Amino acid sequence: MSAQVKDKANDKSFNQMEAIINSMTAIERSKPEVIKGSRKRRIAAGSGTQIQDVNRLLKQFTQMQKMMKKMSGGGVKKMMRNMKGMMPPGGPGGMGGMFPPR
Repeated sequence: MSAQVKDKANDKSFNQMEAIINSMTAIERSKPEVIKGSRKRRIAAGSGTQIQDVNRLLKQFTQMQKMMKKMSGGGVKKMMRNMKGMMPPGGPGGMGGMFPPR
């Protein structure tokens, strides 16, 4: 039962995001930094959502953009290298010696 509720919630949020994006002009989609107060009001009214929802979508987009920028250029390798220094000797803890060090 709870899986069905989660699926419906995910569908609703996805449909909401789609409506917000469809309410944007081509310029707003390509350059979201131009979206200020009056544009947010128009997008919210056109998509049947609130300004808070538009703000949330824009924030998610900028966070994802930053993450993708970090990942490009070997960002994953750097992150894994940094995390390796944080691990205790012998690998990840809590494994009960399942994977002995090589």
